[in-house]
Amino acid sequence: MSSNPKSRARTDFLRRKVSEADPGSGAPGPGEKFFGNFPDPYMNGLLHLGHAFSLSKLEFGSAYHRLRGSNVLLPFAFHCTGMPIKASADKLDREIQQYMEILRYFPRRRRSDAVAPDKFKGKKSKAATKAGAQKYQWEIVRSFGLEDGEIAKFQDPYHWLTHFPTLAKEVLKKFGLGCDWRRSFVTTDMNPYYDAFVKWQMRKLKKLGKVVKDMRYTIYSPLDGQPCADHDRAIGEGVQPQEYVLIKMKVISPFPPRLKALEGRKVYLAAATLRPETMYGQTNCWVLPDGVYGAFEINDTDVFILTARAALNLAYQHLSRVPEKPTCLCELSGNDLIGLALKSPLAFNETMYAFPMLSVLTDKGTGIVTSVPSDSPDDFMALQDLVTKPPLRAKYGLKDEWVLPYKVVPIIHIPEFCDKSAEKVCHDLKIKSQNDKAKLAEAKRMTYLKGFTDGTMIVGEFSGRKVQEAKPLIKTKLLEEGTSVLYSDPEKKLMSRSGDECVVALTDQWYITCGETEWKLKAVKCLSGINIFSAETRNGFEHTLGWLNQWACSRSFGLGTRIPWDEQFLVESLSDSTLYMAYYTVSHVLQNGNMYGKEISSIKPEEMTDDVWDYVFCDGPAPKSDIPPTLLNKMKQEFQYWYPFDIGCLYSSDATRFALADAGDGMDDTNFVTETANSAVMRLTKEISWMEEIVAAESKLRAGLLTTYPDHVFANEMNIAIQETEKSYNFFMFRDALKSGFYDLQLARDEYRLSCGASGMNHDLLWRFMDVQTMLITPICPHYAEYVWQKILKKEGFAIKAGWPVADTPDLALRIANKYLQDSIVSMRKLLQKQESGSKKPKKGAAPALPSVEKKDEH
Repeated sequence: MSSNPKSRARTDFLRRKVSEADPGSGAPGPGEKFFGNFPDPYMNGLLHLGHAFSLSKLEFGSAYHRLRGSNVLLPFAFHCTGMPIKASADKLDREIQQYMEILRYFPRRRRSDAVAPDKFKGKKSKAATKAGAQKYQWEIVRSFGLEDGEIAKFQDPYHWLTHFPTLAKEVLKKFGLGCDWRRSFVTTDMNPYYDAFVKWQMRKLKKLGKVVKDMRYTIYSPLDGQPCADHDRAIGEGVQPQEYVLIKMKVISPFPPRLKALEGRKVYLAAATLRPETMYGQTNCWVLPDGVYGAFEINDTDVFILTARAALNLAYQHLSRVPEKPTCLCELSGNDLIGLALKSPLAFNETMYAFPMLSVLTDKGTGIVTSVPSDSPDDFMALQDLVTKPPLRAKYGLKDEWVLPYKVVPIIHIPEFCDKSAEKVCHDLKIKSQNDKAKLAEAKRMTYLKGFTDGTMIVGEFSGRKVQEAKPLIKTKLLEEGTSVLYSDPEKKLMSRSGDECVVALTDQWYITCGETEWKLKAVKCLSGINIFSAETRNGFEHTLGWLNQWACSRSFGLGTRIPWDEQFLVESLSDSTLYMAYYTVSHVLQNGNMYGKEISSIKPEEMTDDVWDYVFCDGPAPKSDIPPTLLNKMKQEFQYWYPFDIGCLYSSDATRFALADAGDGMDDTNFVTETANSAVMRLTKEISWMEEIVAAESKLRAGLLTTYPDHVFANEMNIAIQETEKSYNFFMFRDALKSGFYDLQLARDEYRLSCGASGMNHDLLWRFMDVQTMLITPICPHYAEYVWQKILKKEGFAIKAGWPVADTPDLALRIANKYLQDSIVSMRKLLQKQESGSKKPKKGAAPALPSVEKKDEH
């Protein structure tokens, strides 16, 4: 299909405001209105195929409801809040100041170095994109297609807000998005109306007691000097702080020569554990022989030996002599620590020693690990190796008296495994050594959860209590006695977009109390009533509601809206984007169609007081305001009508949309196939040519009622396609809709054409086919559909407004009978071909058959 029909359809759409939506006169009935929402994309770069795929789901659904006659509102906004844009602008500024003239001579990357536009594979590609391949910000900005002379403008973070949203809007128009562009906006204080909206939201939450200031563990970027939320991360979305109990294993004097500099201080090996209730069973501790450790000052008297990474985390958790700056008194290797005599809290053994273990991790926890061989299969096998292998002890200089006297200490009874669960499971699985990783992982899986859920303490002051009850009590005891401290670590490694590895910090900041019981129950009840078309998506929501507790809503760096009562902080980038769907309902009234809110409007930003917002959104009393009552009532009516929302250039845009619909449904990684887009161009072009031929040969088609068997079969297939496609659209299964509404219809039409033979095809049936196929594919390929509707079928108005085609009740028995008939024909043809080929084979010893003489046509 040429670009002209598509361009004409797009121009007509915009000129005649097909996608602009206003509320009806009264409350909408079921199915009368459809308000769709797409998460506003972040504007630190260009939109990509991943955006198009996600957006296509909403676009197809909206177009389907518009086709059904619903009043459809599909707005679109641009998210600019947060630190990534500011961090990128600052990084570019630093590079220009540092390198000046050198930057302009950076070699351009070859096209082959970039990710091909058709290589969208879902979540993994998203993570790779966030991590980035370019080293310098100058290169990254230049990769957007900018000339060197333009790049310096991006030192100003607000230039990003004027550049990328404008480009995105034009791309989305070319994509054919059926959007009400009057309602578009950018976030941050660049838009004074949205700024006023967010400030009202925060004041409202604080007044309701939902915003508090407190000390909490938070993922934190030392480089940015502020908490690092999901949007701010290059690696590690969804990673949360993991809380440990840090066991203070005191190094017993006299100190060995390598620790003489620490003499007179209280020195501890600091071991992080998730199982404080098992500390009664300690026999030793483990260190990584070639690991790099340090002795770090915690306060005036205490020194912790652990990894530098752990010390940095502690420094941001108020456990360092100098806040946020670990002080290392001396560097140590794991070998330096082997053989240290230790005294550990709760342990029955008065003295124990540090032993080597090659599987100790130094990028998680502290690099120091307690050993409880009664309940840990790894600890049991590692200790057994040292006990039974003298050469191994000799290799690390371990004396027999440090190792051999230490036996397994029973501490927890598990009905399935008795009192020494690790020993029993290792024996049952026939594990030979600590190197049998696969079997040890299985042993841990078998014992770890059972110990917590079914175990009973058999030692200590909490003996007789279930482990689940005793664990928090033992944790409290350790903390109160001062023999342990709390320590938090990221669950996994994560990097900020600024390029530093994040830590967990104990920060004093503003939080939204999302975990409040009554509030959470309302959210759970709300979720149960939402029609979610993917079980995986519902599980994701339920999981998030499970862990979400206090959400940090303030930041000190980036772009956004200032917290109105504490302006040193900005509202965090997700907290300012939870209610923007409500803002869509009034944005066009406030902004006068300008996404930055800079046009002259009948309402001034400062007139949008809390009383006005309450009146519009919360059914509050009429405010004392200079805003005309007609406009106040218009905004209130818009909100009450639309809210809540109903759902959350290599190829032509229709071919791209076709391939996106075919790329998959549900939550699995999608696969945009280049060949599908290419073939879509050919299919749609070929279909237009066929329709034009049919229209030109209209007088030669058979007129009158449906009289032949193929007529009835074809009509029935169209009825089935209409019903199946409707069902697929209703459940947002767009690949299925494309199958039944296009592919299956094409096959039915082709079969009808072959079956008609000399009697010819029925005129009315072909016109119905062209009508039906055009309407069924309109949500996915609107430009193609409008071209066919207006230019070939000569219809009035727009296909998108034509209404869903009416179908008679499908005759499923006819479909089954026809399938049997067609299958039988295929089978008989194969049988005849086989017989004919067999009869032509000469018998052994016989003369070859003479070639058959073709009879002349006597007609």
